[in-house]
Amino acid sequence: MKHTLSLLLLILLSLSHRASAAEWRGVVGKTAAESRAEWQRVTSGEELARGKEVRFLPKPNYPLTTDDNDAHDLTSGVLSARKDDRVWFSKDAVGWHYGVGTGTGILMIVDLGQAQPVGQVALRTLGGREQGALELPASVELLASLDGTHYYRLQRMAKLTPAESELSDFKTAFYIPEEGTAFMVPLVCAQPVRARFIALRVTPQSSLFVDQLSILKATDGTALQDLASFPPVQVFTDGLAAVPRSGEFVVTTNIVTPNWIEIQDFTGTAPGKSLAGFRLELPEGLELLPQSKPAFTETKLPRAGWRSYEFARAASHGSAADATPQGPLYITVHPGAKIPQNASIVLTGLLDGQPSHTLEYPLQLVEIPTVPPLPALDISLAWMSDDEEKVWPDFLPSFSRMGFNLVSTFPRNIPIQRDGTWPSAEFLGQARQQGYRVVYNESPFHVMDGVIRSRLKAGKIEPAEAAEIFNQVKGQPGKYLSPLYRGRFFREELERVAKLTARAQPDHVYLDVELWARAVVEAKQDPRVQDAWKSSGLSWDDFITNLGSEALGSLVKAIRDAVPKRQLTVGLYNSDPDRSVMDGMFQWTKIYPGILDVAMPSIYVQGRALDVARRLRADHEALQNRQIIPWLTAGTYGKFPAHLMEPMVLETILNGARGLTYYEFSDFDPMDFYFHARALAALGKFPQLLQTGKPIPCQGSNPALHYTCFASDSEALLLVGNYSKAPHDEVTVPLPMKSISQAAMVDGQSLPIEKGSISMHVPAGEFRLIHLTAHTAGEK
Repeated sequence: MKHTLSLLLLILLSLSHRASAAEWRGVVGKTAAESRAEWQRVTSGEELARGKEVRFLPKPNYPLTTDDNDAHDLTSGVLSARKDDRVWFSKDAVGWHYGVGTGTGILMIVDLGQAQPVGQVALRTLGGREQGALELPASVELLASLDGTHYYRLQRMAKLTPAESELSDFKTAFYIPEEGTAFMVPLVCAQPVRARFIALRVTPQSSLFVDQLSILKATDGTALQDLASFPPVQVFTDGLAAVPRSGEFVVTTNIVTPNWIEIQDFTGTAPGKSLAGFRLELPEGLELLPQSKPAFTETKLPRAGWRSYEFARAASHGSAADATPQGPLYITVHPGAKIPQNASIVLTGLLDGQPSHTLEYPLQLVEIPTVPPLPALDISLAWMSDDEEKVWPDFLPSFSRMGFNLVSTFPRNIPIQRDGTWPSAEFLGQARQQGYRVVYNESPFHVMDGVIRSRLKAGKIEPAEAAEIFNQVKGQPGKYLSPLYRGRFFREELERVAKLTARAQPDHVYLDVELWARAVVEAKQDPRVQDAWKSSGLSWDDFITNLGSEALGSLVKAIRDAVPKRQLTVGLYNSDPDRSVMDGMFQWTKIYPGILDVAMPSIYVQGRALDVARRLRADHEALQNRQIIPWLTAGTYGKFPAHLMEPMVLETILNGARGLTYYEFSDFDPMDFYFHARALAALGKFPQLLQTGKPIPCQGSNPALHYTCFASDSEALLLVGNYSKAPHDEVTVPLPMKSISQAAMVDGQSLPIEKGSISMHVPAGEFRLIHLTAHTAGEK
């Protein structure tokens, strides 16, 4: 799948800019000129940043760009002297290449001198991957402040992988192909506010190169948004701070759920030069369980009843990996403990045992709703490892109480022991005894690709065989595997997956294949592929997707043959009617229903329930059935407010999915589990409806609201969402079925039916879930 990305915020200005950026990637010279002209167009206006000093944390470190003028290079108004935009050679650009502190984000802070009406912020950034590390950043935040202390997050956007490129909206996420030629692209945010301090927090993939930063004054008459209406965010400019990832510290009282801590490191200390960690202090009645990570020791505090735990940092201090969240921390509440409502916890960054930034956070105690059994739905957190499940305290009973009814396994990561036993067999057996089914996660062909490259590097593949395996371009081996290849490594891959299927004895198999898109583009240059294509008499698209169907079909046949007595549900990540071709090779109409059993759209959209509803509604309309299990997330491509989980889950099921799964475990904070469970607990009150219902059309009087209805012959659930935060929140909804006799909020509040309609208020950002009951026998 993909690694969880840090939060990335900044919006590419428009769809026209999106197209232009894509066009720049192929040609040096002309395309660089186009990108420069685009920058001038995008930044036309009254410039507030001109000549202002930019404060960098950590300091730029790339030798070919670093000089004494770095602090003013980005606000000079002059683009790099490199006319081909290979700015990593130019002293008038600013660059970081790996290095101390870059893993937790590079801060760029501009003091405008006084509060100003800011209309737009833009950063001209290098992308293209001309060399391996020269690519667009993984994450960015745009922050603003009036006083330099209290900052607010204006916008965030995450860089997508090719497999999720269709999710690019240039508001919360973006995708621009990077195919080996350098280009500069403006990343733009247009949230009009009054601010004095503008900060960009950019997390590079490995390096970051920029040559201009623009802050435009808002034009006269522009309505400025109140900074306080945006989420507050802590900004540190020195030392090392440990902060709750979600911005709040929640302990769930009836189920132990994981907490995660983020480290913000601005020490500038080189790796290995200091011992970094953090301290967690808990009030009386709370205890950190031994299953928690990273490694910790309990220390004594002078405050009676408090408990203190000191952690060594899990990732290498100062490395590019140091953005990794620290955890999971499993905290339990002692039975009968009386914890005051104003209780708090304390987090302190530690450097060589000395405190750095001691911070106090209010403690929130929350009880997670208990979800009844959901036999009609398939609910899983599939991207969760065997070891993560085994370590979670009381995992099996806790997981089912939150509505999950499948557990996951990655058998390729759990080898057979010397005594012939498989370590996960006992755990999966216990799970089955408690009513769970099993999901086998597999990344086929990726493993084959890794094996091939490893053996090639070791000199264990002869040149003739390598020529068969890889695309051939201008008489030389290409970068990628040939879609035609069906040799011994392909056969061994099928055998490997079949063997693991037999070992795991799964009920569901979720395949993740994101290997072929670039290989397909390259393959079109291979004379052997060209000959096979011409001989087929097919269009290129038909030819290449036939190869994909044949390869996937062979794989799935091997899986099913390995467990002939099991009724498997097989799905392919990010494949559904809405995405007609996945990974360049897998055409939906050729792989469903003959090869796959379910659609599995990837909907990693930062909790935007409307996007989830639209995608799944389109899939259900195309399929005319509920064979859909989407991949959702609690934080991939950026964490979002946990309460958005609830409508996202509701829209998933009520728009026709037979279940859902999540990527990934480490994205979940306690409140994510709370709102996930709250949605399922509400749906669980209507088991017969979940079994027999389907989405039906419905509308209301307010066009700014969103309407979803899921109905059987005798009852329905109506979900009305004000996701666009419309100020006009009144609505009248005609009953979607004439037989409806009763209407009530799921929380029990009755709604009067007048002239075949119900009326209600749906405040901005909220939703209402209404249960509709039809006439019973004998009623008039």
